[in-house]
Amino acid sequence: MSNAPQLLGDYGQLSLQANGGMIGPAKFNLPGMDPINPLTCPNWHDRPGAEDWLPLIKNLCGDFVCAPYGAPDISEALPQNWKQNPEQKFANDNWFHGFAVNNLWDVQIDKDNSNSGQMICYPPAPHPFEHVSRKVSLLPDGPGYQVELNIAARSDIKFPFSLHPCFLLPEQPGSLNLEVATAGSGWTYPVSLIDENAPIATNARFEGLNAVPLIDGKKMDLTKLPPDEPFEALVQIGAPKGKVRLVYEKLGFEVIFSYDAELLPSLVIWISNCGRTEAPFDGKFRTLGIEAVAGAFDLGPQASCSIENPIAKEGISTFVELAAGEKLTTTSEVRLQAL
Repeated sequence: MSNAPQLLGDYGQLSLQANGGMIGPAKFNLPGMDPINPLTCPNWHDRPGAEDWLPLIKNLCGDFVCAPYGAPDISEALPQNWKQNPEQKFANDNWFHGFAVNNLWDVQIDKDNSNSGQMICYPPAPHPFEHVSRKVSLLPDGPGYQVELNIAARSDIKFPFSLHPCFLLPEQPGSLNLEVATAGSGWTYPVSLIDENAPIATNARFEGLNAVPLIDGKKMDLTKLPPDEPFEALVQIGAPKGKVRLVYEKLGFEVIFSYDAELLPSLVIWISNCGRTEAPFDGKFRTLGIEAVAGAFDLGPQASCSIENPIAKEGISTFVELAAGEKLTTTSEVRLQAL
């Protein structure tokens, strides 16, 4: 990661990774503070055994794109209401979260402007995507960056997809406030995530992030993070305004993530607080994934593209559709501000 091309600007620097087209780590400058990296970029890619890990996990860093989003095959362990009338598999892509995020991209820093760069991945034919590209630019008026994503279709296709930044999860319990503009009601993950450290009830509905049901019948406030114990959770909520604030009270800054909620109408929130004990996580990994999605969790194209999944049945789009030769374009932004 240390040799990755970097964007350089007045408010900091940002690395662009060829592995998976990932963005990060960053060093952003705010007055009176040490440089801030708001993105999670574990340095485990060269550990013994790393060659056997999924490339997405081996090279995990910061901000990436999942297209198609989720598992390549529908899980038989899902409750029946999550696997009714499944769609066909996404053709010619058997990677978890898609070919692009698990393979190499071409990365170029603009010759005349070091605060901007291009990243592009060319899935081989007959993959339904002609290319997936990201134009990344440092913000001109403060610390942060903007991304323009393009997905060009080689053939007619519908698929779930996600913008997947992984943000800093601090160590001190309750020191991060998660604020989602016009946050809607939500769903808990349909099945158990891991054998331990996963106290959220499965396949349940909830009215707000401040009252998410637990297995023991109690409720938990997921707007105050992290929990004071090892913890792993995925929840999904409607988020029609496309703006999330992460307020790091003890660290003195906030991160604002904004995106097109008309295209990506819900959020999958991934909280990993030292809850996973298998390699490479080893009970030490922390992150807060704020995943802007058109999808039904990470259950994959067969579940997400079905209009019978529980989220779609409530009128929230869980896939996008492109015709051959058509291109999807969307823009997102991550901005830092002092409190």
